[in-house]
Amino acid sequence: MGSQHEVGNETVVGFDDDARRLVEKLMGGKNQLQIISVVGMAGLGKTTLVKKVVNEPSIVYHFHVRAWTTVTQEPKKSDVLLGILKSGFDAGIENCSDMELSVNLKRRLSGQRYLVVMDDIWDGKDWNDLMLCFPDDNVGSRIIFTSRLANLPLQVQYQHPLRFLTEEESWDLLQYKVFLKERCPSSLSETGFYIARKCQGLPLLIVVLAGILASDRGTSWWSQVAQDMSSLASKAPEKYMEALVLSYNHLPNHLKPCFLYFAAFPEDYEIDTSVEVNFVMGGRGIHQDSKIENQHGGQGMEFGGGSSRLLEGSDL
Repeated sequence: MGSQHEVGNETVVGFDDDARRLVEKLMGGKNQLQIISVVGMAGLGKTTLVKKVVNEPSIVYHFHVRAWTTVTQEPKKSDVLLGILKSGFDAGIENCSDMELSVNLKRRLSGQRYLVVMDDIWDGKDWNDLMLCFPDDNVGSRIIFTSRLANLPLQVQYQHPLRFLTEEESWDLLQYKVFLKERCPSSLSETGFYIARKCQGLPLLIVVLAGILASDRGTSWWSQVAQDMSSLASKAPEKYMEALVLSYNHLPNHLKPCFLYFAAFPEDYEIDTSVEVNFVMGGRGIHQDSKIENQHGGQGMEFGGGSSRLLEGSDL
């Protein structure tokens, strides 16, 4: 298989060139504060790529402070600032005004070479006001944001559009997610490559389908998944949600309401898996063995021991 790298416990396929370019932009160039954007449609792996880069040993050594916050579609300034403070400084600051948080963050960042990541920005609203919190001390600090939108009204020094995986990279990723270090049996190779190709280069879709395939390595099951994929009418990558529904459809019946329960949580809400959650929906309890299992170091959140990877973990 092709070259692979670890992000925490997560294997990254196909991002070598992208990662190298981002590392160069982060560590090279002018000393002034610079803003870098990583853009592309949902499912391309923007967050995975940036996590890989942020955890590179050279980046860890180069920057005094690294912080990460996820931005919702309707962000509050206080939430963004708190996310950065907690991630970069482990600062448990609550019940503070926006002004107090801004002053606190600026004071902590002053004189430091910092790298701040704002993941999943949807618009440039209030961006200029937020930028006042980031001092420019000419020490090589950087801000990265990821977005599905390439035309945000922000002053960006470098924009990095993310590409789709090639068919070979897609197959490499699918094989690794299903078999890890094992070799794919020859009886499954042709069907597996077909499924990988139908994912049209979307890493998210490949990972989700790998969860389906890993639950049963029989030829009949893989052929059924391939048939389901071929029945999708649209060839446009933007329609990949149709294929993601397959993963939900293949969940055991008692786990489907468990998954749907997550709609009660806000977007990008982090759920502490160390706390046992009692899932109750429509007056029916979920089986005790349906608890959330974290089997991949926070990266691959799975239901029922790996039947389908439908939740994303957080390790930063």
